[in-house]
Amino acid sequence: MRIAVIGPTLLTKRCLIELLKQKKDRIIALFTLDDSLAKKKCRSVRFDDICSKYRIPLYKVSDINDKKAVEIIRKLSPDVIFELGWSQIITKEILQIPKKGCIGVHASLLPKNRGGASLNWALIKGAKKWGVTLYYLDEDIDKGKIIDQESFSITMKDDIKTVHDKSDMASAELLTRNLDAIRNDTVKPTAQDSKKADYLPRRSPEDGIIDWNKTSLELYNWVRALTHPFPGAFTLYKNKKLFIWKSYLPDKTENAKPGQPGQIISIDKEGILVKTKDKSILLKQLQSENGIELGAYDFAKKYTIRIGDMLQ
Repeated sequence: MRIAVIGPTLLTKRCLIELLKQKKDRIIALFTLDDSLAKKKCRSVRFDDICSKYRIPLYKVSDINDKKAVEIIRKLSPDVIFELGWSQIITKEILQIPKKGCIGVHASLLPKNRGGASLNWALIKGAKKWGVTLYYLDEDIDKGKIIDQESFSITMKDDIKTVHDKSDMASAELLTRNLDAIRNDTVKPTAQDSKKADYLPRRSPEDGIIDWNKTSLELYNWVRALTHPFPGAFTLYKNKKLFIWKSYLPDKTENAKPGQPGQIISIDKEGILVKTKDKSILLKQLQSENGIELGAYDFAKKYTIRIGDMLQ
């Protein structure tokens, strides 16, 4: 089976490695983002090394749907295209090229949670179970027929990096588990029930601002959903952005301390304790706008943060 892969991320690379392990198919091309655009994409990786090692033609594009890219794909004549972590909508012109279809992975259990940033939303929502879907791409976003699904658990210790790792592993498992059926044209896809569908809104870096009138648990979920490698959750301190990369839910004794939401109520070597709507949250790793990331205690000393100061 002649396979073309489209994707610029760590998910793409992990799935590509699993495809190569099968040794039954030929990877005829990998399409990834142009280097200048890849720098701006979360979790983007380079493919020069692996493509060189396995002699896979590598194409770096800014738009997978431009005429030149479409013509290359048409000339390659892939049996199947796997779209893995590509954010652009793939047009009908490309979808019609491979005889076995275009197949993608979406990081949710479709038809629930269609749309972007699904894993960030999983943590923001405090989900304990999530999953990935292998499905046929069509012209409607995230509405194609489902090939297979895989669930995974989310614990309180997870953050966006570890959840992405779990999602990548589940995606690679789905892909390899269904290769024989795709190769032999024995897939039995299931149409999605649109009545059960819902959509997640798109996110931008500015959406990371913290609302201190939320509960401690909501804020803990917020921070871990937006931490590295994403742009980060942030608050304002003295009218400048203050990024919070790691936080912790403190014990009941610390929660008993009085204060207003957003007010710093203690500072020690464990971190900076901030009052929330219901309890408090312990800030562990901080970074000022254009500054370096520091442990919270060292940060407080460097920037002369004091008990009673307000975060906005």
